[in-house]
Amino acid sequence: MTGKVTFIIAAVFSIGCFFPSYADEVQDLTTLLNAERKAKGRKVLRVSDTLNVIAQKHAEDMVANGYFSHTGRDGSTLGKRMKRQGYKFCYAAENIASGQKTPEETMSSWRNSPGHNKNNLSRKSTEVGAGFAGQSMWVLVFGKPC
Repeated sequence: MTGKVTFIIAAVFSIGCFFPSYADEVQDLTTLLNAERKAKGRKVLRVSDTLNVIAQKHAEDMVANGYFSHTGRDGSTLGKRMKRQGYKFCYAAENIASGQKTPEETMSSWRNSPGHNKNNLSRKSTEVGAGFAGQSMWVLVFGKPC
């Protein structure tokens, strides 16, 4: 029995090494976003667990399959990915970035891009979710539930 327990513990440790948690990067990204929104007189967005899942899955899929696009590998749009997760939305937008090593670099890139910055500061969104995968794949998903 001792051998089995040791094996299970080793397996759990091994899985943790291959699938790192990006909670700090994701939280830092949404904190920076909300600080910027507040500084610009916009309402702070509520972090949505569902939008976090949508953003994380898209980031992981892009890294795993070597592409960079708002369109999923399966041809899905953001709206389709949101519907799959059961998120009924009246507004949706997405920012993606690749190559930036930190949340600060990523936010700076989006701030300097008119379309991305428009999403960051939109008055239409009420919720946000973030994803990070690999060394530098970032996703923000903005939404307003119906």
